[in-house]
Amino acid sequence: MKGIKEVSIQQRDTLRSLRIKFGYTQEEAATLVGVSVKTLRAWEKNSSNVPYQKMQTFERVYNTPHDFIFFGDEVAFSELMRERIS
Repeated sequence: MKGIKEVSIQQRDTLRSLRIKFGYTQEEAATLVGVSVKTLRAWEKNSSNVPYQKMQTFERVYNTPHDFIFFGDEVAFSELMRERIS
């Protein structure tokens, strides 16, 4: 289909997988995000309680859209459908 941007639909990157991909220790990542290591560990296990402001910080630190980090393939699918309808 010419003119339609293909969006890769894949499982989302988790906070832990992104930290490892970028080569950060938990201590380094916690410092970059501005939280304690304990908080980062908790968010790596369950990111549902991350405040929006920190989502934006993770986006900058990992150079990955926060929607993709926290909502993953649902957002990618929505974007793909929106583009195809337009």
